Amino acid sequence: MKMSEVLLIKLDTNGFERFYNRKMQECGCTVLPISDFRREKYGLSVLRPLQLRQLTPRYLAQYRLIVLFEEPALFLYLKKRIDPSRTRLVLWNWNITNRTWLRGNAPLRRRCENWTFDAVDAKKFGWKLNEQFYFAPETLPVRENADGKAGLTAFSACVDKGRYPMMKEMREALRRQGVATDFCLVSEPLRRYAAEDAAWIKTKGLPYEEFLQHTIQSDIVVEVVQSRQVGITVRALEAMFYHKKLITNNAAIRKTPLYHPCNVLIWEPGVQEKLPAFLQAAYQPLPEAAEKRYTFAAWLDNFLQPGAAD
Repeated sequence: MKMSEVLLIKLDTNGFERFYNRKMQECGCTVLPISDFRREKYGLSVLRPLQLRQLTPRYLAQYRLIVLFEEPALFLYLKKRIDPSRTRLVLWNWNITNRTWLRGNAPLRRRCENWTFDAVDAKKFGWKLNEQFYFAPETLPVRENADGKAGLTAFSACVDKGRYPMMKEMREALRRQGVATDFCLVSEPLRRYAAEDAAWIKTKGLPYEEFLQHTIQSDIVVEVVQSRQVGITVRALEAMFYHKKLITNNAAIRKTPLYHPCNVLIWEPGVQEKLPAFLQAAYQPLPEAAEKRYTFAAWLDNFLQPGAAD
């Protein structure tokens, strides 16, 4: 399949989304922003009839694969306008599904071909499973103070969503080992935070380009996933592609090609005893096949594998 035969329709509302869109376009794909075809009204997603007219059967027929990100209403509109013998249409669920969101979308989603990166959601809802994906840098950026004299730095940035207690525990454990902690937790309204944590509790997050620079200038990426999530995150892939160590509470990563005990530390009971040895161990580059599994090209190919349409 040629990249020119792929159409992706997804958000473009922030720097992270635009980073992905730009990388996809650089690969030769067509990327259209969902905002061209829908708008938010009273908290609901409403399609825009005039703008939808450009998505004619003739226009859509030039694509062999159309991937729509998390918009079931638009999926059903497109489904009526494609020839399924020529064009594959899939709905990609890029986030784990919460109950409130699912209740409002369940009738539509039952009529879509749903794919997800999370094995729990795949099993629970009968969806198809694909890998998470990222874009490898052409060359590894050189970290400032790469001679190691400045000591280790751990970076973490996310929205709270219940992550605060574990992030605080991780941060304090790292600092006790002499690791500099570049942490940013975006606060939630009405939640109380300890006064001593004011320096790293923020009201807004980092733009993605700045976020990526913090990743590059760190030695260790720290993530806290939501309690039931088992799918690999973009954060974990950033760590792999930029050759950073990873500390995560996602135990499922042990069963993936990303895992190497020198590179990944699972945050679980008793883990702090293992932290000094983990910090001292040298990063171990992964086999090329492991990285290729999580590339954009591999992600696209998985949608078209024999049996994927069953």
